[in-house]
Amino acid sequence: MHKPKRNPVRIIKNLIILAGCVTAFFWMFFDILKRETVVSHDASVLVMGTNATFKPFEYKESGQVVGFDVDLAREIAKELGAELKIEDMSFDGLLPALEGGRIDLAVAGMSVTTEREKNALFSEPYYQATQRIIVPEDSKIFNKSGLIGKKIGVQLGTTGDILASEISGAKVVQFPAVPNVLQELASGRVDAVILDDAPATQYITAFTGLKVLSSPIGNESYAIAMKKSNYTLKEKVDQAINRMKEDGRMDALLKKYFGETR
Repeated sequence: MHKPKRNPVRIIKNLIILAGCVTAFFWMFFDILKRETVVSHDASVLVMGTNATFKPFEYKESGQVVGFDVDLAREIAKELGAELKIEDMSFDGLLPALEGGRIDLAVAGMSVTTEREKNALFSEPYYQATQRIIVPEDSKIFNKSGLIGKKIGVQLGTTGDILASEISGAKVVQFPAVPNVLQELASGRVDAVILDDAPATQYITAFTGLKVLSSPIGNESYAIAMKKSNYTLKEKVDQAINRMKEDGRMDALLKKYFGETR
């Protein structure tokens, strides 16, 4: 029997298709590795996710995202030999963005909580914060117990959101950004607001007739969040933060934005 003749054109086409498939698979695999941890694969870009409505940590000035967290992330990127890229997004979208590999770090005045630790790795703490109650100047609310049964404004997904949900009989109204929350309070559509102390102090100056109560209702640590499996990046970020604490750069940032160290 004669063997069927092979068509050389068809063979070449099949080889081209095979080569294309192998190349596509390689780039897909490389992309997965790159998303797993940018730095460990010597990539030149470190992607920071944030929510630029949290002055003085992250906010917009002349169209650029600036603030304490941005300066902190730039120093870390320098330590790691990478260029910093900033992605501005909703606060409650930061952890899903980490999980999906769209960002490498979430640096957004994010408090470390047990619930968040289920979905992300956290760096060494870099800032100690407190939660405060903001009310109209003529308010009869003087402390946390005065919030029972009240309408409380919060930024969606924040620690203030969690604290408000634990207050008996309170109706929690969530907003995407700090200025939105304070605008609702100034307009009388909520009775009180729970916010982190530094942003509360910064933003309240733009609203007349509001005050921050002196008694804090919670203390917490801010840290940088990373993808749950990204231990390599966490180790590098921790080392960078500790070096900044040791050589005075962290104190310099605190003085720049708060006028004091903490």
